[in-house]
Amino acid sequence: MRTDIGVFMDRDGLINVPPPPKDRYILHPDSFELMPGIAEAIRLLNERNIPVAVVTNQKGVAIGKVAESTLHQIHDRMVELLAGENATVQNIQYCPHSEADQCNCRKPLPGMLISAASALNLQTETCWMIGDQPRDLEAGRAVGCHTLLVGSASAPEGLADLHLNRTNQLPEWIKQNFPFQTER
Repeated sequence: MRTDIGVFMDRDGLINVPPPPKDRYILHPDSFELMPGIAEAIRLLNERNIPVAVVTNQKGVAIGKVAESTLHQIHDRMVELLAGENATVQNIQYCPHSEADQCNCRKPLPGMLISAASALNLQTETCWMIGDQPRDLEAGRAVGCHTLLVGSASAPEGLADLHLNRTNQLPEWIKQNFPFQTER
């Protein structure tokens, strides 16, 4: 039985440098900067035929801080920066809602992970959810994913399977823990 591995990654604080607290949102594509080591980590996953999906809450759309068209441009910039480092993501899911909208896609709910798994033909139980906040891991746990917390945030006991302090530790962790898969 084939057990394909896939990786779901949060965006803000994991893939990109978060904006200053006063701004709270990436408002323009030129403000998007990759976190140290993240392009190499994604490239290593690509080399192993492990699909990568971005799953990101984007409340800025709901409250009118970021136009949805600008969000698409920001994601285009992310894809462009990753491509410049020979890395690619296979799927991008975003939740444009606020908490008050009570949608099923806003993390910690698992809607985006379910959609990404469906789009990539993955079983979530063989996947990893990597994020920098407990809500990322809660979404992963809700669908049976393994979970990895990256950064200085802490998570309730048992929520994170593993914890790395910095994104630049991801490439070595991937080299040590992810086998090559047959072509997908």
